[in-house]
Amino acid sequence: MKIRIALLGAAHVHAQHYAALLSQQENTEVLGFTEDDPNIAQEFAQRTGLMQRTAAEIMALSPHGVIVCTVNTKRLGPVQLAAASGAHVLCEKPIATNEADAQAMRRACEAAGVQFVTAFPARFSSAALSLAEQLRAGQLGKVLAYSGVNHSVAPDHEQPWFGDPAQAGGGAGMDHIVHLADLLRFVGERPTEVYAQLRPVPQWVLPEHADIDAAGLITLRLASGASATIDCSWSRPQGYPRWGQLRLDVTASRGMLSLDVFADHLNITQGTYQWAGYGEDLNAKMLDDFIQVCAGSGAGRATWQDGYAALGVVQAAYTSNASGEAVQLNDAAE
Repeated sequence: MKIRIALLGAAHVHAQHYAALLSQQENTEVLGFTEDDPNIAQEFAQRTGLMQRTAAEIMALSPHGVIVCTVNTKRLGPVQLAAASGAHVLCEKPIATNEADAQAMRRACEAAGVQFVTAFPARFSSAALSLAEQLRAGQLGKVLAYSGVNHSVAPDHEQPWFGDPAQAGGGAGMDHIVHLADLLRFVGERPTEVYAQLRPVPQWVLPEHADIDAAGLITLRLASGASATIDCSWSRPQGYPRWGQLRLDVTASRGMLSLDVFADHLNITQGTYQWAGYGEDLNAKMLDDFIQVCAGSGAGRATWQDGYAALGVVQAAYTSNASGEAVQLNDAAE
């Protein structure tokens, strides 16, 4: 049996990669995609060869699963539609931009008995799995501090909606905090306090997005007693040789370890200088996991709870930035 999957929304920068990977799978049938923005839809159809359909047309084809790749603020509707049709959901992160939407997603999926999977591909990194195993086994002793960096070129140069608060819900903080917040959760940590400074940097973004937060530093107090920082900035210049960086450095009583998820690369000097990545395709591994979910294997590696926990850190960061005070987190995300 082929697993039928559709993309609800094509606005996210990862949607084209997902489409290409799914189209190569012998055990999947890609039913097409939906997209509200006609310009995005036209380009996506041209690049992927997939057919644009209405949401009703997609659901009439009885997908086993859908991948939600809309702009950040419009993910609730597709999740509810998919759940009502009995389709499992793989949702881009952040899963929502507010508490109400996130909880409505949970209720819809629970009521329909479908799985909600959050798109956290870093959980499929062999290096991240090794780090989590070492920390959980106590091989480094007591962890004292984490330093996380998730830098990139400002994504509004590729998809302008990333710099529009009405569609993105925020800037670099909304875009990048979730990755490292989830990596910390993945290795067993739970934040109890968040303090954040988020700042616009007009030189990094499109002129019309000059007021959006493009630089940020978040400090976390963890339940284990350790501290952590997350630099979520869109600080890579145009022409930087790779997309960005996802790195987590660990300092513990018996040693130090560094995780650099996308470090494997070749230096290409023909024409412009580039770093050509190689090694694990984490999106491919994540999609394989979701295909198994659609086939009935149960929950995915990253659930709604994981996406919700990461969103909680993001919301606390924006609240802290607005108030100038640290924000306490309760255990609601657990």
